[in-house]
Amino acid sequence: MISPGTRAFWDRSHVGRLTLFEGLRARPAIEFHTEATGPGFWSVVGYDDVVAVSRNPEVFSSAKGFTIDDVPVEILEFAMSMIAMDNPRHRELRSLVQSAFTAASVRGITDWIRGYAAQIAADVPQNAVFDFVSQVANRLPVQVICELLGIPESDRSTIVHLAGDVISGGGQEFATAPGGAAGLGQIYGYALELGERRKADPGDDLTSRLTATVDGRPLTPAEFGSFVILLITAGFETTRQALAWALHLLSAHPDQMQLLRTDFAGHIEGTIDEVIRYASPVPYMRRTATVDTDLGGAHIRTGDKVVMWYLSANHDESVFADPGRFDITRPNAGKHLGFGAKDIHHCLGVNLARVELRVMLEELLTAHPGIRAVDEPQLLLSAFVSGIGALPAHT
Repeated sequence: MISPGTRAFWDRSHVGRLTLFEGLRARPAIEFHTEATGPGFWSVVGYDDVVAVSRNPEVFSSAKGFTIDDVPVEILEFAMSMIAMDNPRHRELRSLVQSAFTAASVRGITDWIRGYAAQIAADVPQNAVFDFVSQVANRLPVQVICELLGIPESDRSTIVHLAGDVISGGGQEFATAPGGAAGLGQIYGYALELGERRKADPGDDLTSRLTATVDGRPLTPAEFGSFVILLITAGFETTRQALAWALHLLSAHPDQMQLLRTDFAGHIEGTIDEVIRYASPVPYMRRTATVDTDLGGAHIRTGDKVVMWYLSANHDESVFADPGRFDITRPNAGKHLGFGAKDIHHCLGVNLARVELRVMLEELLTAHPGIRAVDEPQLLLSAFVSGIGALPAHT
């Protein structure tokens, strides 16, 4: 069976990728896949097994890294954020900013998010083909996360470029993990500079919060810088991909687009869940076994890498009936694992992402009722991001 850690697996259509995962789920036990330059990894592809790994951090640790590839030494210091930590340190760092992402806090900033979204919708070209990713999907998430972090308007285009480069693998033809040491280094350096400015002149932003102390001590430069990198890349990439997938999937299923247009308030939450389930913008996360254990019919040894394939779990036939069907009225679409499995690493920004998706789609459909994708998406060649690089659209 083709390994999901290879270019051969991902160099095909989205449906083709899902077909390969279907084959893996049909195997009697989870499979071990070799690596060209690593020790190999176990592929966890079933819904229940992914949940079991996610919710057992004592056995399946995050501390050794969250990507298939082991993180190179030269970027280890500033690329390993709280996403690659176990409790209690993970909980301590998360608590610094968690209050900014609660449902109540996000409701409080919805009006200014809508202001950005309305301007983006107004800027969409009329009666012309345009790239939805660059002209719409890229713009709202970066404005929102930069505003929250207190990043000046003049720096935001640079942040978009650097974050995209990091997530896409730093220019590699095929990526299984974030990359681009140069891009990471530039964001890291920018984060430290911004932190120094906030220490001298604190404001009501997340960067200022991160200059506070944890257990009586300030964050180290590595902790601070990696935290800002995480907030920028995660806050930007997943939401922009979900926006692009939303337009593609709704356009490819005009009956679903019509349902949403007819009753936006009644169907938007289901639409968001079904887009995230179907596309799974973050296809996987990795853990490392801390003890010998059994999982999915296989015996896993201490130190083995265990990869949870959310994209596969979100298409598990035992949970989602006819999983290849895109259906915004799917009654259990909210069971998807696209934001995690409600474990300690469950997506910090889930409330913010949902508001951005809801508001941006509402503004677009209000200003441009006929907006649609007019060609197939250009998929990113990546195992780490189930992404769309470009999507031709028309109003």
